[in-house]
Amino acid sequence: MTLRKHWKYSEDEDLVLSSLKGLVHSNPAVRLIPSEKVVFNPNSDTSKKITLISGGGAGHEPLHGGYVGDNLLDAAVSGHIFASPSTKQIMAAIRTKSHKEKGTIIVVKNYTGDILHFGLVAERAKNEGYNVELVIVADDVAVGREQNKMVGRRGLAGTAIVHKILGAAVHSENAELKNIAHLGNTINDNLVTISASLDRTSVPGRQMNTSEFTGEDEAEVGLGIHNEPGVKISPIPNIDDLIEDLFHKLLSPDDKDRHYVDFDLHNDDYILLINNIGGTSSLELHLIAEHIVIQLPTKNRPKRILISDFVTSLNSPGFSITLLNLSNIAKAKVGFSTDQLLEFLDAPTDAPGWKPKSYTSKQWEADSVYSESPMTETSHISSSLKTNAVVFEKALVNAMNNLLKNEPDITRYDTIVGDGDCGETLAAGANAILFELKKKGNFHKNLSDPVATLAAITDLVEDSMGGTSGGLYSIYLTKLVGSLGEKKELTTQTFGDAAYSALYDGLFKYTRARVGGRTLVDTLQPFVDTLKGTGDIKASLSAAKKGCENTRELHAKFGRASYVDESEFKTEEGGVPDPGAVGLYAIIEGFVGAL
Repeated sequence: MTLRKHWKYSEDEDLVLSSLKGLVHSNPAVRLIPSEKVVFNPNSDTSKKITLISGGGAGHEPLHGGYVGDNLLDAAVSGHIFASPSTKQIMAAIRTKSHKEKGTIIVVKNYTGDILHFGLVAERAKNEGYNVELVIVADDVAVGREQNKMVGRRGLAGTAIVHKILGAAVHSENAELKNIAHLGNTINDNLVTISASLDRTSVPGRQMNTSEFTGEDEAEVGLGIHNEPGVKISPIPNIDDLIEDLFHKLLSPDDKDRHYVDFDLHNDDYILLINNIGGTSSLELHLIAEHIVIQLPTKNRPKRILISDFVTSLNSPGFSITLLNLSNIAKAKVGFSTDQLLEFLDAPTDAPGWKPKSYTSKQWEADSVYSESPMTETSHISSSLKTNAVVFEKALVNAMNNLLKNEPDITRYDTIVGDGDCGETLAAGANAILFELKKKGNFHKNLSDPVATLAAITDLVEDSMGGTSGGLYSIYLTKLVGSLGEKKELTTQTFGDAAYSALYDGLFKYTRARVGGRTLVDTLQPFVDTLKGTGDIKASLSAAKKGCENTRELHAKFGRASYVDESEFKTEEGGVPDPGAVGLYAIIEGFVGAL
């Protein structure tokens, strides 16, 4: 659910004004009139072009002030959170940037307060000699015609597209006030947006009624950007099922009350915009975007896919989908072709809140966004060393099975002293090796070559094991492959020498962990040292076991365990051993036991 906590500010601080000041501090291309909360572009010459102004309540950032810049807005005015600015503020924006000869377009979202205030100022400005046109954005499909006959649809994320296209269109050769306003209205007539969220938003400094929020296993579809309720659904649906439903609502051919725009997605040129309503992480937003693109009910790729936080509702953890039908606009004969509309959308801007990068149409028309991995064909490592393949396989299987048998204990230990994933990580590596053995493929055929087998195991470890454990094992095994490959024969002593080199000339170059640091090195280092010094495999196993057991009494110096209170390192059996050390000992014990 929504994070309902906020930092504490002085009761008399104007949060919106402070936010706007923060915006202009870091963006030298814009200026602020603090008394009126007007952000404007000081470099735009509106004596030579139509002025583009927008505004509304705060809480929808980067709308509106974030969209002031070249090829976007000339000025934006902000009210309080979710409240329209005053007529005085709006007039200040007009007087700051508007030029009476070229005229002014005001883009406003379809909310009662905004329409009344901006409309009143438009009429007053006309009385002062300004030539003003209003473009009203209403793209929400959650609001049906019967539901809001008097008010109409709400303005949502489609507002950003209107801003961007008009912001560049006013620079075109045939830009006249009436035809740019007509373009804006035609864009709106071909916009549809639907939203979904896991919760409502919370407002800094304002006590919220907890009954307004959604339940633990609820989501909401069709909510507005001012905490207006949508339709609650429970349980939270699978993302693909949700997106399928959202597309049905956007296109809604069988819903006359909400069917606002005709789409032939198989043939029409269209734009897809995916909007973060405020509290969705960047990772999850792009994850959702992938599902949206997959779920598009056509193989006809959008002309543009825009993904960002365009029109937010503070910290609401949701997203919205917007579609714009470009082909319909071209048919409406607005004086601009589809290619021109895309050029307007692509035009570079220094507006601080416009995140999409400017790419060429040629870049957008690439056949595929994916490329083949250069790792599909890896070089085959082999050697002249030979070993008994049957015995080697038996030892590998026994080692992996012994690790899997100990996985529950490893996981339990790591839950106490770490983040709980050590056992799972090691088990993933073990299962990957066992799977390859069962396939009886190239891996199995190369068991007589210990170097080739260890190289293949290294690849499996890299692919299947993440985290610190995966990195340590991969580095050690990589160096072991190289060191062992230099040997002319395979004996206990030559293997001991290679294992020693892999540790001291390999792994120790990339980690400061040593015996006593409470890591897998407490198992590995005694084993390697003893094997090199004595050539005795049983003595080496005993040394490894002793090193592993000693970790029960050691203070952690590395990894997450070093941040855990040592009072937590206790179980009924005594101190908790290091999970990584236990896992490595299980592997060595299983391997040596089979020999």
